[in-house]
Amino acid sequence: MSKKLLIMFLLVLFVTVPMQSQNPKVRISAWYWLNSAPKTDWSHDFTEMRKLGFTDVLMCWGVDLTGIVTRKHDTLEAMDKAHKAGLGIYLIVWQPVANSMHRDPKFMQITAEGKVLDSFDVFNPEWRNTEWKRYLQDVAHTYRDVPGFRGYAFDDTFGGSAAISYGAWEEKAFGAPLPRTPNDARWNEWVKARNQWWEDWAIDTVRFIRDIDPNPAHVLYVEDSINSLVNPKRPALLGWDLGRTMKHFDAVGGYTVSTWTSDPNSPAEVAKKNGEAIKIIRKVVPGKPIIFTFWTANQREERLPGPAVHPTAEEIIAICQEALRLGVKHLDMYGYRIGEFKVTKEQMAQQMPPEPAPYQITGQFPQKFMWDRPELFEKLGKYLRSLNR
Repeated sequence: MSKKLLIMFLLVLFVTVPMQSQNPKVRISAWYWLNSAPKTDWSHDFTEMRKLGFTDVLMCWGVDLTGIVTRKHDTLEAMDKAHKAGLGIYLIVWQPVANSMHRDPKFMQITAEGKVLDSFDVFNPEWRNTEWKRYLQDVAHTYRDVPGFRGYAFDDTFGGSAAISYGAWEEKAFGAPLPRTPNDARWNEWVKARNQWWEDWAIDTVRFIRDIDPNPAHVLYVEDSINSLVNPKRPALLGWDLGRTMKHFDAVGGYTVSTWTSDPNSPAEVAKKNGEAIKIIRKVVPGKPIIFTFWTANQREERLPGPAVHPTAEEIIAICQEALRLGVKHLDMYGYRIGEFKVTKEQMAQQMPPEPAPYQITGQFPQKFMWDRPELFEKLGKYLRSLNR
């Protein structure tokens, strides 16, 4: 090869590789709790993720997702390391309970039985236009120009077990005693009001971020557990128009938590159930891009001693293949490195103090998630890399 041709080849190589990482045929991401590892491990972990074939990382501070505003320097350092490793970065900005935002009693969700919850009343426009707006715009101001930044993710968005609130604001806005069951008077009016309030939250949430970060390449992604979204036994969901709420975001998802067994049919059954979750979301929000998140840890083994048996590389691949068969273009795995999520409020404050105090490493799940299960790497890496070759 002549010197001129060699130079041209190298130029094409150096230009093409970054472009492929920015615009892959299939996005492949995994969740990473920054405080489930010492800072000294971040660079190595992100490099290993890239070698495995991941194109992106969903980054957060476990147990307190608002760590992205209380620990900005650490977050920016982690984003820089991920970018240098060749990964795009999504920030997980929200989980209704796992955050250290100020909790004013008048802004908290209230159940039909009058119990005050630890999650926020997103229906209340005063809360949205004060604390919620300040938080989201602080996030957007801080991270919108960071190299490699891909977007904002909203997790467990609809409050887990409480996608509804029976507070003073709701009663005043409704103008009558609030119905508790479908047999109560004015139930249909109550459903109509809730649909509007959820849509108001979605519109405000998108607007608050887009006022600061109008870049359409920075995706706004909303998700919740598929079981939370479609469980017919949850009274809070009766009559709720999920599609009306979710349509305002750029991408949506209903994540799955799978359980594998030693039954030979287990991998196929798990893959099928994951496919059904994709079909449900596609039906609820037709035409909307799906970021499909699925657990890559076996929930029944998570707290057992010893290394996990499931999922195997083949079992993870089976879910990926089913999702791709159904047209999904972004595979997202929970997770690469995840820590203990069961903590008290006191423990949260100890583990996630504001900077400059150092964070504490969360409790661990040894050999249950991906980072310390090297037996997955060869076969899974070969498959993931092949998707964007």
